[in-house]
Amino acid sequence: MKQKLKWLLILILVIEIILFFVYKPFFLFVAILFAIFLLAGMLLLVLNALYKRTNHWKNQFIFEKNFISNLGYRDNLSRNLDVVNLGSNPALFGLFYEKVRGQNWATGSQGLEMDFEILKYFHSYVRDGGIVLLPIMPFTAISQYIKTKKGYWNDSYYIKFAKILDASQVRNMPGGINLRRMSKYPLVYNPKLLRYILVDVPRDCRLEITEQTMSAVELEQDAGMWINGWKKEFDAVSIKDFTHDQKYLPYRKEAVDIVRSMIEYCESRNLKPVLITIPMSRYLADKFDADFRRSMIDDFVKELGIGGVEFLDYMFDPGFDDPALYNGSFFLNLKGRKLFSSQVMKDLQLQ
Repeated sequence: MKQKLKWLLILILVIEIILFFVYKPFFLFVAILFAIFLLAGMLLLVLNALYKRTNHWKNQFIFEKNFISNLGYRDNLSRNLDVVNLGSNPALFGLFYEKVRGQNWATGSQGLEMDFEILKYFHSYVRDGGIVLLPIMPFTAISQYIKTKKGYWNDSYYIKFAKILDASQVRNMPGGINLRRMSKYPLVYNPKLLRYILVDVPRDCRLEITEQTMSAVELEQDAGMWINGWKKEFDAVSIKDFTHDQKYLPYRKEAVDIVRSMIEYCESRNLKPVLITIPMSRYLADKFDADFRRSMIDDFVKELGIGGVEFLDYMFDPGFDDPALYNGSFFLNLKGRKLFSSQVMKDLQLQ
């Protein structure tokens, strides 16, 4: 964009010089018009910089500090990691590495395809024989269905990956040509964001919370909210639809293919893939019947056909169903995250 602006300014300057010698009155009009546009452009860039200082913008990229940076003096550069994980929000809030060289590569809402892209770009920072945790969550088996939902995997979803992945990967994403520009000049592409300069949102400090913030009644309501949200997201009427509705089968096959490809990718580079589930509180766990658990977790892992790959299943582990370990019914708080991660590291024989 800077290069285009440079050539545009040169073109305008040439036109102004020609007008000055050919028709001075029109030269004055164009000069005034140009000055107005120049000032407006400068104002927009200033407002864009101010917006990028807001919590609304920063909250979307909290995960960035978890990724290796090759910029500047490489202050955040770490090599020879023992263990990393991919995954969506449950993994982001589920894994915390202490006393081990590890990094959490979950970014929040992160589909399997973006899991794979992150793995491709950052895998070389994992030591030879290092562990890559591949989280399997309640709806991983049918998660590819989300791409049928308008507005779910849109520009705002892909922008966060555009900030951490290689340019060649970004170009292959939907809207890839503009994603990096949009990450640099969000206000230019969406002027409505201007309102957050005037009235910002609170800083996202959920990863810092160390205790349960909900009462028993609120936890029950929160669990119901998650279930209803998933029903809406996947166009289901009841929990049974997730395991019996044939419309999910093509998307389940896609999920199997992607996870299997990630496993093969790890193995071909002498990395150890490990499938893992993240626990949830008993309030939410009780909403899933045995049929759901078997179909969406156990059967899905069997469909991968990857004998010999370790599978650590904690999703409905009673050892982690204490609501005090969570903030809400689904995501572990910092206390729970440390306790759970310590157990995972022991099970992986890293501690």
